[in-house]
Amino acid sequence: MTEQRYPIYRPIHKAIRHILFSTSRQVGLADFTDEDVTQECLADLDRTIGFLREHRGYEDTHIHRALERKLPGVTAGFAEDHEEDEPLIAEIEQLGARIKNAGEAQRVALGIELHERFNAYVGMYLGHLYREETELQMVLWDNFTDSELIEIRAAIARDIPPGRTRGEFLPEMCASYNPDEISMVLKNIKANAPPEVFQRLTRIAENIMQPAMWAKVRTWIA
Repeated sequence: MTEQRYPIYRPIHKAIRHILFSTSRQVGLADFTDEDVTQECLADLDRTIGFLREHRGYEDTHIHRALERKLPGVTAGFAEDHEEDEPLIAEIEQLGARIKNAGEAQRVALGIELHERFNAYVGMYLGHLYREETELQMVLWDNFTDSELIEIRAAIARDIPPGRTRGEFLPEMCASYNPDEISMVLKNIKANAPPEVFQRLTRIAENIMQPAMWAKVRTWIA
């Protein structure tokens, strides 16, 4: 059996794909003639963009810097991806701002454009994720032990505000992680958060996950 190495990208990329696809679906379903629906859709879009920017920053600060210390220049192509990402994100944000200030008829046309531009961005971003999971992950495995990779991931976790790790994005994790991955998240929360926080988040997980999957998680985190 091939030894399984620590996959520093796989869990977070599962959640990112779920967020991208969910946001694309919501923008596509949105009735932009409805003011409340429009505002809710744009708020979720802003939330997605904020998460992607944070994720990019954590990768640059922790993963890329660690690699550059050992192999100067190895992350150059991925840094270029991150630099190219911002203009596309800014374009989508500008469309969102135009929709907020537009009349009903114009909102519909702009909503169609927003859906098209966001999906173009998703297509680009999925290629970036795959390159990280294959090319950059292999470089990490060749140059770092699993313990070192786990410490890099732990350093990222320490930088993330508690609200992010302990609730705001738990639904995305529960919707995209397997039982073993969710169990690891909840065990970490159990070890580091007050009991009432752990209980609240386990209720969130139970409400989101399929019963058979939750039954496994409940047993593993007991």
